[in-house]
Amino acid sequence: MPDASNPSVTDDLELALLLADEASAIALGYFMRGIFAKQKADGTPVTDADLEVERMLSAALASERPGDAVLGEEFGGAGSATRRWIIDPIDGTMNFVAGRPDWGVHIALEDDGDIVVGVVTRPVLETRWWAGRACGAFVGSATNPGEPTTLQVSSHESLAAARVSGWLVDGEPLKDRLRSLPAWVEPLDLDTIMRVAEGRLEALLDGTASQIWDRAPLVVLVEEAGGRYQDLTGGKNLDLPGGLFTNSRIDAELDKFLTS
Repeated sequence: MPDASNPSVTDDLELALLLADEASAIALGYFMRGIFAKQKADGTPVTDADLEVERMLSAALASERPGDAVLGEEFGGAGSATRRWIIDPIDGTMNFVAGRPDWGVHIALEDDGDIVVGVVTRPVLETRWWAGRACGAFVGSATNPGEPTTLQVSSHESLAAARVSGWLVDGEPLKDRLRSLPAWVEPLDLDTIMRVAEGRLEALLDGTASQIWDRAPLVVLVEEAGGRYQDLTGGKNLDLPGGLFTNSRIDAELDKFLTS
């Protein structure tokens, strides 16, 4: 494990990748054996895999980064510090329970309000995305690392030609307006947002009640690929639900469209 005495972003990213791989292996074991889900108080599912993965990650971070705070979806927060690890043991639990491949582990590090490290895994697909602030963003294979692909947002500058997608509540007027855009893309799966960082979408609007652990690693992934994240009020408060991810080049036109 990297030295915890004075970690750099590279050290923290290395740690996050190691822990994400270990967490993914645990979750994949459950996935292959079959999963039983219980219902939480908010109506969402939780499995033994969620709980075991978060316990493992929390314990490892307490050992490797004892001065840092940790916030997880299942067990809440521990500690108070300017550095805070944000973890979602299994993002896409409903897909996980249903036997679909689009689920994985989310790990992010927030340093003084800025997300500086992000890792997202897809164990079934043997794929992971990762980024470190001022280190770039990448996609590659966890089991066969090789040479990763550098992520880069698209160069499209016109909203008229922009491929825009969104997770929006049915019946919301904005959903119909967005669908009227010439290059609207119906959201396909949980990984639609990755297409912004990969240059295959110009924007994705998350109008759902997604939480900080859902989005935290995606912020640095998109921004290190050259894009932009903002909350639905135009700021960068990750504690607010939802958000907007773009290639940064269509922002003026898109902001005007969304507020007109």
